[in-house]
Amino acid sequence: MSDLIAGVCPVLSVPFTDSGEVDYESFESLVKWIISTESKSVLFFGVASENIKLSDPERYKLLEILLETRKGSGLKVIASVADHASELAVKRARDYEAMGADLINILPPSFFNPNAEQIRFHLAQILAAVKIPVVIQHLPQAGGMADVADLLTLADEFPNLKIVKCESNPPADSIKRVAEITKGKVQTLIGWGGIFWDSGDAAGAKGIQPGCGVTDLYKWSEAALVAGDRTEFLRRLNTFIPWITSWIGNLELLIAVEKHILFRRGIIKSDYCRHPTMAITDKARAEIEECLALIAKVEAGNG
Repeated sequence: MSDLIAGVCPVLSVPFTDSGEVDYESFESLVKWIISTESKSVLFFGVASENIKLSDPERYKLLEILLETRKGSGLKVIASVADHASELAVKRARDYEAMGADLINILPPSFFNPNAEQIRFHLAQILAAVKIPVVIQHLPQAGGMADVADLLTLADEFPNLKIVKCESNPPADSIKRVAEITKGKVQTLIGWGGIFWDSGDAAGAKGIQPGCGVTDLYKWSEAALVAGDRTEFLRRLNTFIPWITSWIGNLELLIAVEKHILFRRGIIKSDYCRHPTMAITDKARAEIEECLALIAKVEAGNG
């Protein structure tokens, strides 16, 4: 089976103006920059996109811009459906498919702690509603299906369930179980900033979905991995992944830091985050400066 999604698949940020409005021009600039990094796919409307802070008209317009901007680039777009209500999730998934998304990502409902049967119903409704490949996030820390095997029963009924994003921490056991139970028919990705990239890759995951602020550093690491030089892969990864590990301890901090890095790099015009947000700590600011210095070194060929 060829891999639908492999390697570095960044989660796109949504730029805002200093007054908190969506900056569509900066978003287009961001998409063009991601394409320039030779990324082969993106996830949109993830946590890093501040999805819960967007209105529906904003979501649809942003997706239109993404799909238009990526034309001719070969970039695959995974559009995420995170509605709590199954009826709304089905409508959104169908809309995104009709607009031209390549895959649908499902973030299972977690509000009021739905049980495994309720979550399975929700997932099945969406899988039945679309023909394109589907990614399901396995996020046991959010409740519901603690065992990844529970959702894999859906793969027998719905052949468009192609990928599970394993986000248990660490994810290696879940990754191995997906491969064993589905006999390799369902592939795996890992999220959580790629902080478990090494062990996740060794367990069989096909790629990672980190934030997009340092996509080129992830691609720099990936180049060594693809070349078969695991020692160099780990050396490169360990130059920046400790910062990601530090920031991801608070997701609002990670979002703010990623946007600040994009702003400092001139990719977006403002690092504004919609509220509630978190101020960047002094420690994180110092780490940002180190990160920007590393980016400059890598760009100069001295990484």
